[in-house]
Amino acid sequence: MMMSDDYLSLLLLLPLLAPAMRILTSPFPIAPPHSKSIIPRTKFHQCRVAIKPPPPNFNFKTEFFSASRDAIEQTHPELLDLADNGTLFLIKKNLFGPVPSWRTEFVEPESIWLIGTNHLSMQSAVDVERVIRTVKPENVVVELCRSRVQGWHHVHF
Repeated sequence: MMMSDDYLSLLLLLPLLAPAMRILTSPFPIAPPHSKSIIPRTKFHQCRVAIKPPPPNFNFKTEFFSASRDAIEQTHPELLDLADNGTLFLIKKNLFGPVPSWRTEFVEPESIWLIGTNHLSMQSAVDVERVIRTVKPENVVVELCRSRVQGWHHVHF
């Protein structure tokens, strides 16, 4: 549903038309799901990236498995079974060198725990809970596939 100019004008005049009503405002633009944006898009300029992508034949698991397993064994040996079956990886910041001087305001985590899951698996849920309870991370990031996010259009955060 695209908002017409009349509809936007009505929204802008509503506080004047109904002084007894309290209008709740949000600092964020609100638009119905799947509508065209009412905010003009900014144009992106091409830029050079300082970080080169890995080579085409790069294999993450074989490259990081032994260092990850060793780090898990030292910090949380009770999670070694997840490391051994390829579900859990621990990436330490020191593997990638120092933080660039121009990123002084950004504090990078000392380590990143990656856990692979299956949406339909109860075992995956148990594994994730186990890792979170054991590691007690400061932050948790969940990456969802598009099919999972599409059903969330009615959820307001």
